[in-house]
Amino acid sequence: MAKQQGQKSNQGSSMEPKDSAKNLLTSTQCLNNHKSQLRRSVEKVNKCIQVDVDLEMENPSVDLILSPKISLSKKPRQCSGNTSSPKQGVSSPSQGQPAMPALLPLLPPPPSLPPRCKIPPAPLLVPGINAPSLPPHQLCSNPECSHFTCGYIEQPCPKKTPKLRMKVFHWQKLPSDVVRQSRSMWAVAPSDNKELVEPDYASLELLFCASPTKPKQTRPTKKSKEVTFINPRKSLLLNIFLKQFKCSNEEIVSMIQKGDRSRFDAGILKQLLKLLPESHEINKLKSCKEERSELANADQFYLHLLEVPSYQLRIECMLICEETQILLQCLWPKAQAIRTACETLLTSHRLPVFCQLILKVGNFLNYGHHTGDAGGFKISTLLKLTETKANQSRITLLHHILEEVEKNHKDLLQLPRDLDFVSKAAGFHFDTMRAEAGDNLKKLLEIEKRLFLSTEDLKIQHAKFVQSSVSASKDLQEELANIEKKKEELADYLCEDRKQMSLEDVFNTMKTFRELFLKALQENQERKEQAAKSEKRKKELKVEDTKRLKAEHGKSSVFRKK
Repeated sequence: MAKQQGQKSNQGSSMEPKDSAKNLLTSTQCLNNHKSQLRRSVEKVNKCIQVDVDLEMENPSVDLILSPKISLSKKPRQCSGNTSSPKQGVSSPSQGQPAMPALLPLLPPPPSLPPRCKIPPAPLLVPGINAPSLPPHQLCSNPECSHFTCGYIEQPCPKKTPKLRMKVFHWQKLPSDVVRQSRSMWAVAPSDNKELVEPDYASLELLFCASPTKPKQTRPTKKSKEVTFINPRKSLLLNIFLKQFKCSNEEIVSMIQKGDRSRFDAGILKQLLKLLPESHEINKLKSCKEERSELANADQFYLHLLEVPSYQLRIECMLICEETQILLQCLWPKAQAIRTACETLLTSHRLPVFCQLILKVGNFLNYGHHTGDAGGFKISTLLKLTETKANQSRITLLHHILEEVEKNHKDLLQLPRDLDFVSKAAGFHFDTMRAEAGDNLKKLLEIEKRLFLSTEDLKIQHAKFVQSSVSASKDLQEELANIEKKKEELADYLCEDRKQMSLEDVFNTMKTFRELFLKALQENQERKEQAAKSEKRKKELKVEDTKRLKAEHGKSSVFRKK
């Protein structure tokens, strides 16, 4: 009986995991009807495992009976709580039956259930033992079934895709997660295939397929990455600068080396001086080991430029010669106009006569006033002749003086002709001209010194132009010095301060006075013509009145005779 009970314990310990697995499969179909059976199975498995472990710890010398199934058991002990009769067992060697050889590896015992867990875990899948496979999904034949209870999963319909390249329908796409999470028309769309409307994909593909385009001829593209040692902004500005010449970098550098200024003006040369390579860029370019064709266009231009000796001095020589030529063309006419205007004011005999006439009129008007009995006046007083109004409308003091001049001193009416050269010099800033000429001469002398210390080819190339520019600038300086002397003489002539008097202010005053003089002459002439017309009209009216009176007198005498 003891042996049978041991065999029963072994049989129970080896068979109960299979029973529990079967119970699990059965519980998935109807879980509520088998809760009690599962609970008993779990308790039975736990008790058998615990008894086997206790026996092994008490008597480790006891032989183990190897079960061909899963669990191991002891010979003398019987699992407590297992009262069912054994269905199949393994006899011990003491009964004369041969022991089963250890064909399978020793397996660990099944894990214990966690506390408060009513459902046992699924059995472990052991290599060599077939795991139970799930039954395949059966098609549901009930049309009214919602497939929640039967477990049937409906396969999605294959997505229709065009075979040709189609035209693009420009819409604003909504993400799928946004559509599903919101209560929109897309989320509550009918799921029944009968209610859904399928488009005619064949006609869509026929009507809205894109027309085939000819393959574009691929042009050989430059390498995407070019080696450069220059700042990106500076490289961009330099490339824009080089594109305006529409020639290669070698040709541009050749013109600089030869001193050819045919395609370089002052603005371009100034811009080039700002874009010249700096010291760190020169060091990087000189230490560059890449091929010249692998470098960027701006770097290649710098390499060509670095091959020219004293390239910066050459550019500066070209610039100073160009600037000197422009400056001389601009300042020489202005200087001559200023000198002529000064000489005109100093030599005009009509201007002092006219000023003496105004002085007499002013002293007469200011008699008894603190401004009366004047010996002279500032030249700016000529502009105030129109501010003194006469008692008659539209007549000023200048109008009256010109009427007197027209009657008694007609030669003074030619005064605007003397002031013509003075009005042309108005607007020229003599001080600014003198400063620009002085700065340009200093640059020329500095460049001349640097050329003296440079190479022979550079001297031969630029020394002649620089020397001619220096000579022309010195001539301009002499002309400006003569004007300065004329200015001092004119300040004494007009009783002005030499240091404070400005030729520009004097010329603008005389220009404005000349315009007022001519305008007053024209208005006087128009007033005379208007007065002559009115006088003529009065005479005509008087003649008409006389004729009318005679006619009326003749008619009255005829009536009397009758």
